[in-house]
Amino acid sequence: MPSPKGPSKGLAKLRADLTKTYGDRVSRRDTMTRPTFISTGSITLDYAMGGGFALGRTHEIVGPEGMGKTTLLNLTIANAQRQFPDRAAAIIDMEQAYDFEWAVKLGVDISEERFFHLYPNDSEDVSDQIAMLLRSGEVVVVGVDSIGGMESRAAFEKKAEESAMGKNAQVISRMVKRVAGLAREHNAAPIFINQYRANIGSPRGGEKPAGPSALKYNTTTQLKMSRTSEPTKKVSITDAVSKAPAELEVSRQLRVKVARNKLAPQGRVADFWLKNVATDQYGPVGIDRADEALALGIATGAIERLTSVTYRMPDGTVVKGGRPSVEAVIAERPELVEQVREKALASISGDIKADHTVSYDDVPEGVNTTTGEILEDAA
Repeated sequence: MPSPKGPSKGLAKLRADLTKTYGDRVSRRDTMTRPTFISTGSITLDYAMGGGFALGRTHEIVGPEGMGKTTLLNLTIANAQRQFPDRAAAIIDMEQAYDFEWAVKLGVDISEERFFHLYPNDSEDVSDQIAMLLRSGEVVVVGVDSIGGMESRAAFEKKAEESAMGKNAQVISRMVKRVAGLAREHNAAPIFINQYRANIGSPRGGEKPAGPSALKYNTTTQLKMSRTSEPTKKVSITDAVSKAPAELEVSRQLRVKVARNKLAPQGRVADFWLKNVATDQYGPVGIDRADEALALGIATGAIERLTSVTYRMPDGTVVKGGRPSVEAVIAERPELVEQVREKALASISGDIKADHTVSYDDVPEGVNTTTGEILEDAA
């Protein structure tokens, strides 16, 4: 327990000396605050993560090819641009395959004032570019697509038969450690996209995320994306070439497991439908927010189930006719989705760990309240 007389002069001097040498890398637990979150676009995933992607922390999205990882990043960028109109977002496109049309459909503002798109050659370029973006303080989300597509300058410039094994892992390890500090300093959210690769170093085989182990130790959250067993939703079309009838996949259900989370309980799973084609039957592209609002609302009590066919919405509206009627009401009134999200997140707010900042509002006598240094006459 702390002394009734308050902190000792020796401890005050130690903290002051550490602060003078290391600056804001010395924290005070009496100033811990809730982190600011950016929505992923899925209220179910926001709930599973404890609020979304936290500012000041680094994050990783991992999964097989074509699983919707870049789409989830685009939805997060669109929400960040709406939440922080005075800050921009950026994509470091290592794969050089960014789809601008798809990004715009998902709500991303790709104007020069709000969006940066960079084509790096090698891992060293990625490290330098992400550092420049974060140090500016003007960018709130930086997406790196992807870790699996990164290659070191040594490997990029060498001939195919010359070995540069291990160099890329070293570059990425230094980068993620550097980025973690810059993200906290400038209140931004770097998001790394990653894929699985064959685990050739293991006698048991299998797969593992690409990149070095440093990613595991320097990212706050890791999301693992996969498909569920639910059949995809399709519509009938006529093939433009053969003129034969065919089926077009318009929506699929994805599962995201929060495999690692240092700000809220980990292990939660979010299931949601992702629509990649706009149709009259299933609505516009993106996440089916009405469907997941209903599922999450009932699970958390944000939508109260009165009888088997009657529900009470967060605003008190009573809806009869079962789930289809509730889905129709939510689709017609988008504000209900946000009410469900707020009520659901409020139910787990106590699980979210506070972040810490540096403050000198309450310091021992003889210490400068602005700089934290020991005053000369008190030394």
